[in-house]
Amino acid sequence: MNGDILAAKSLFMKAEYEEAAELFHELARSGDAEAAFDYGFCLWQGLGVPYDPAEAKSFFSYARDLEGGEACYNLAMLYLHGEGVARNYKTAFNYMVASARHGSVEAKLYLGMLYTTGYMLEPDIVGVTRIPYHKPIYRNSDTFLLVGEVPDAEADEEARFSVVSADGTKAFEYFRSAAHSNPTYVSELVAKGQYLYAKCYVDGLGTDCDWQKGARLMLAAGRSGSAEAVAFLSEHGITPDMLLGDGRPKKPRK
Repeated sequence: MNGDILAAKSLFMKAEYEEAAELFHELARSGDAEAAFDYGFCLWQGLGVPYDPAEAKSFFSYARDLEGGEACYNLAMLYLHGEGVARNYKTAFNYMVASARHGSVEAKLYLGMLYTTGYMLEPDIVGVTRIPYHKPIYRNSDTFLLVGEVPDAEADEEARFSVVSADGTKAFEYFRSAAHSNPTYVSELVAKGQYLYAKCYVDGLGTDCDWQKGARLMLAAGRSGSAEAVAFLSEHGITPDMLLGDGRPKKPRK
């Protein structure tokens, strides 16, 4: 990472958005894909530059092959909500798959949920976190609420169900991949992946039901910080000292 991009990120972290956006733009025009992503994000959020999702889309597109899947994830969001582009759930899905392939934990969780339900849901379990200098609170912003009203709610509902069919095996694969992702910076999202991966074994989603393995994985998810896993363990009275000598938990308390 060169000094100019570091300087731009430093400006952004200090909330000097206009200066940061100007430098991001300059670097993007010289071919820096990371700066293109960052400038696209400024455009998308209206930070230092006017809100312009259509222009943001062009910069995200230039950066779509970046490792980590950040740009593809944001492109998926633009198409999911029709920001700067016509709403298109199939295109949103395709970008989400590309994002997961490039390593985005958010995308893996979203796709796991998508294949669990067969529905292009709103990504309330994830958020904009792919720029390292963003604080976790940004994950709860209203960026990911549905933008505007759809002209035909019934047709929109049908379109959301038309992209993929529910597939437990694929859901299991995406949750497993999220659970085994590098937890750097997005540790709570990896912990959520661990919880959902454990639930697959508890519920028999996409794999054979294995309560003991599910409980063991749930313990690991709890140690990683998953509040949902901690609640599950508490509900079923499972504690680490209940593990058998071979690493399997005893039968849960009824």
